[in-house]
Formats: sequence, structure tokens, C-alpha cells
Amino acid sequence: MNEARPLSESMLPPGSGASFAATRHAGLARIEPLTAAAENWLHEHVAVESSWDGAAVVVEMRYFADLADAIIAAGFTFERDALPN
Repeated sequence: MNEARPLSESMLPPGSGASFAATRHAGLARIEPLTAAAENWLHEHVAVESSWDGAAVVVEMRYFADLADAIIAAGFTFERDALPN
């Protein structure tokens, strides 16, 4: 079983091979897969009827932490500049 790691410990500098990028737009978070494995994971674990923007999923900020925790628990990483502001 994977031990939970906070988002800050699961971040890589941009261009260093992170699996996901996350950006904030008002009260929404856009989680974009940066690798084929990340895209496959996202489509397997997020409902088809969710809000999609291409390969990225868009969620209300109140759901971001749970989704990010699941992504990190699966062994993926985020780009360091995720969710500026």
C-alpha cells in the first residue's frame, strides 16, 4: 500500500517528466495528463460524464484534493507550478 504524500512532495520542475499539470481557473481546477500512462489512468478513474477539456478533466476546487491524492497514491507526479495563486 502506498503511503500518502502531500502534493508538495509529489512535484517536479516543469519539463522534468511530471505526469500531470494542474491549473486553477476561478473556482475550478484543470488537471491535464502529460503522459500516456497519466491519460489512461485519468480515463479509467474519472467518470465519462465529468467535465472534460480535451484530455484534461475540470473539477471544482473542493474536489481537487481528493483527486490529486488518488493520482499521487497511484504513483504519479505533478509539475511544480501546479495551481499557482
